[in-house]
Amino acid sequence: MVICAVALSFTAHMFAVFPFDLKISHELQEVKNPLFASGMQWVSAPGDTWVGIILIGVVCALYVSRRQSLEAFFILATLSNFALTAFLKVLVARPRPPDFFMDPADFMASVNQYSFPSGHVLFFVVFFGFVAYLAWLHQTGLSRLMVIASCAALVILIGPSRVYLGAHWASDVVGSYVIGVLWLFVLILGYQLLAYQNHRSFDA
Repeated sequence: MVICAVALSFTAHMFAVFPFDLKISHELQEVKNPLFASGMQWVSAPGDTWVGIILIGVVCALYVSRRQSLEAFFILATLSNFALTAFLKVLVARPRPPDFFMDPADFMASVNQYSFPSGHVLFFVVFFGFVAYLAWLHQTGLSRLMVIASCAALVILIGPSRVYLGAHWASDVVGSYVIGVLWLFVLILGYQLLAYQNHRSFDA
């Protein structure tokens, strides 16, 4: 996966668009159903930077209220996805699709003018992926199923929504899924190591 992430980043830097990007964008954007369009916009909304930060803060506060400080710390650590996205966008410097509209009020326009990787996709994979992981560990029954299913649905849908809305190429989305999964694995590994150390300290 590391090799795949590096290869996708390098090729995105070298080529502004691939033939399959044009084909996939054309196929998705041909769908003119208003309900589908509203759904794609709704799915993308939580990926806006300030909305994402608020979501992270709310879930972090929830774990703090439950006195699960380690879980709260790692939910807060998912903020790192924003720094990772900004770094890679500037490094790869791939132009956005021609129909993308840059908000003139965007205070991060110098970063968000670039297309690879998709910040929305990376955020969804890292944040909602970690929320689903914690639900699998700490919840049971219907609540566990609902949280994991909701997070999985959002992660699956965010990629097509970014292409449909003209914000990214399909190759941006694929690269973002790969990079996001890698970063999610890093966070999960860090959580497991600290949880194991805490458990050993408690037993001692």
